[in-house]
Amino acid sequence: MIEKGVFPGALNMAIDSLMAEWSANMNSVLFRFYGWKRPTVSLGRFQKEDGINVPDWIDVVRRPSGGRALLHHREITYCLAVPKKINFGKLSVLEFHRLVHSLIRDALVEAGLHAELSSKRRGNTALCFDAPSRYEIVINGVKVVGSAQFRTAESIVEHGSIVLKQDIDLLKTIFGEDVPPLKGILDLYDVDVKALEERILAQFEKVFGTSRKIQLDSSMLKEARERSPLYEVRRR
Repeated sequence: MIEKGVFPGALNMAIDSLMAEWSANMNSVLFRFYGWKRPTVSLGRFQKEDGINVPDWIDVVRRPSGGRALLHHREITYCLAVPKKINFGKLSVLEFHRLVHSLIRDALVEAGLHAELSSKRRGNTALCFDAPSRYEIVINGVKVVGSAQFRTAESIVEHGSIVLKQDIDLLKTIFGEDVPPLKGILDLYDVDVKALEERILAQFEKVFGTSRKIQLDSSMLKEARERSPLYEVRRR
């Protein structure tokens, strides 16, 4: 497990992209929780910016993964990188997605939340959380966890957001007035966030093995900083 850090949005995306290489080079599963230096909107790799109005005080980045836009603000953010040489690296996109979300769902249920996997299809706006896709996590029909995946020749990486609180006014400013009445976990339950992170990690350890903490050393951070401009979105 890579120790938790708080970074600017583009640097977070660069670290996630490099986790694919680090995981393959180490032949090890890598996992991290992380935070955002400022509220950040991330766009899917191929997503157009049409219909999105981001205030100047919010960062905008482009993910190495696909999918639709996310506001990263009050959430638990995670990233998992798995080398393709191990058994789990042979799973299809949907199978791997289901595995990751099943583990997070189990941690939420263990914490007393009525979470389940969705069987629905995605929504039709630029906002990722307007509706759940297949195998994403919902509570009372409301999507609270969403993730996206990318693959290299040697690794699979899935990163995502476990929303703690939704800021509907800010979401409407960014995505328009049609934003549905979304909720985060802390809007629905009184949950110890640190304990929830520990439960999630424990679920991943059941499948991928006991973790050991590693730090992002100076060479890893230097590599990530050099790559981070690739994920910055210039303002018009």
